[in-house]
Amino acid sequence: MFRWKRVLRGMLGMGATFAAIGGGFFAVMTAIAAVLGRLEAEDPFFGVAAGAVWGFAIGVAFSAVLAAAGSRVAFEKLSIPRVAAMGAIGGFFLAGALIGLTKLAGNNFTGVVEALTFLPVLGALAGAGSLVVARL
Repeated sequence: MFRWKRVLRGMLGMGATFAAIGGGFFAVMTAIAAVLGRLEAEDPFFGVAAGAVWGFAIGVAFSAVLAAAGSRVAFEKLSIPRVAAMGAIGGFFLAGALIGLTKLAGNNFTGVVEALTFLPVLGALAGAGSLVVARL
């Protein structure tokens, strides 16, 4: 039981870290869009909040896959391609959950192709980036 508490704490911590990075990234993108005059949203903080929410979800999904698949591998033996693959799998699971929850709600989700391509790529980049930062 103690191991699962540690894993859950790690998943929430990774989600919070990815949320901060995602919110910061979208804050920079919103500022650039505002300077260029291409900000169409009425609330400029919507992008920051959306980046934080997606960052948290991708961080939790990535760390869940890492806990399940990489638990038997020492930290020193984790390679960037392997961790990127785990991040992509986490993003793919997140896209599947998004599509499934939208279908359960009775709505028609129109961004299936985008979700199945963008979220795994974002998960792979975030996973590889987190391993690089952890090794510093």
